[in-house]
Amino acid sequence: MSDIIASLLFDSWVDFVHELRSQQQTEDRHLIYEGGGVILDLLLKSTGDGSCLHVGGQVLPGQDDPGSISALPVRIEHGKRSSFTHTNALGEFMFHTVPNGTFDVAITLKDRRFLVRGLSNREPRKWRVLPSLTVGGD
Repeated sequence: MSDIIASLLFDSWVDFVHELRSQQQTEDRHLIYEGGGVILDLLLKSTGDGSCLHVGGQVLPGQDDPGSISALPVRIEHGKRSSFTHTNALGEFMFHTVPNGTFDVAITLKDRRFLVRGLSNREPRKWRVLPSLTVGGD
């Protein structure tokens, strides 16, 4: 079985989010990955106390691989701990209590694994662009 190492296409903490999709800045993190013609739409949401995450996603097959996206095994590895689930008929999955920290996601497709390594929700966006009150040069 071959591995597909996914590439990050979008990160809501870094990339611009149009106001129609999100009118307020949140601590939630929306990520989109692509690899081998497969797209993974991922959302990381902190729980109230921040000790755990809700991790949800949807697997979207590309035009080159229109195979079934239902009942795909999805695994989260967090250190020595791991959790398993399966996608539903729409390719969606959810983990309700992933310890906040760095973790990996592996989705097993027909003959290959889609991998996202080093996910984290620990570094919220701490920078802001502030308008300058200075007019003119020095």
